[in-house]
Amino acid sequence: MADKSADKKNYILKTALQLFSTQGISSTSMQEIAEVCEMSKGSLYLHFKSKDELEESIYLYCFHLIRDSIIQVEQDTLLSPKEQLHKQVEVLLSHLIELREFVKKQFIDGPGPSKKHNCMRDEHFRMLHWFKVKLETIYGSEVEPYTIDIILFFGGILCAYLRMLFIPGLPINIHKMSHHLMSLLDNVTQSMISKSSEPLITSDVWGQWINVYKDKSSVQRHPLLITKEIKDYLKASSLDKRTYADALESIHILEKEIVDIQPRRVILLGMIGNLQQITEIQVLNNELKEIISLYPMTQ
Repeated sequence: MADKSADKKNYILKTALQLFSTQGISSTSMQEIAEVCEMSKGSLYLHFKSKDELEESIYLYCFHLIRDSIIQVEQDTLLSPKEQLHKQVEVLLSHLIELREFVKKQFIDGPGPSKKHNCMRDEHFRMLHWFKVKLETIYGSEVEPYTIDIILFFGGILCAYLRMLFIPGLPINIHKMSHHLMSLLDNVTQSMISKSSEPLITSDVWGQWINVYKDKSSVQRHPLLITKEIKDYLKASSLDKRTYADALESIHILEKEIVDIQPRRVILLGMIGNLQQITEIQVLNNELKEIISLYPMTQ
């Protein structure tokens, strides 16, 4: 029964996304969404209490779709950190093209009220923190004073590229575009490091920013990064074959569920419980359980 409810909710989300993309959010009513979904307006409100809640869920769906795909690239140990970032930029651009019409409507209509919700703010802060750490991993400690300035620059260029996607008939080469972005990132980063100029956003300002959010778990790791660390440990451990195989299967189910639109709490907690028997990974397992407990999920 829970599966059917989750499937219906996902269907409503995807349908509303299509309508918002073509008509705009303000021009699309809940009654119209219900009719396209072939359900009553009352049934629609059983899944989403208001249009604001539905709108927020769509923003989160789009954000999680992109974020989870980016984080999955992080698990490719055959790529260097810089190669990972290049691939992650390609993934980001690919998803933005898929969501082009919805994103275009946001530029035209302006962001809706749900964009101001704390959940979106915190999600963006998590990715900002991730990108900062990524830059410092690639370019070393010398870049640390300039990471926020570089992120602001990169974000501005990316927004300009997004506007290019709105031009009808414009030929788009994702690989070429991502390569160009990475070249700009290299040039700007090396220039800032070599000139040793005073950054606009200093480390002190960034430290204050972190202090505002850290008590709200804004800088917690993505669950996929933790499952990757667990898999790395298991691979190097001396567990018997049966325990090792069972653990890997549980992690595989966990990862598949984590990236779903509406993760099911009973599945996630069940798989985490399966890993409880391996005492050597209890710290990681407990971290995973704590972070997942904050996720909005179906029961």
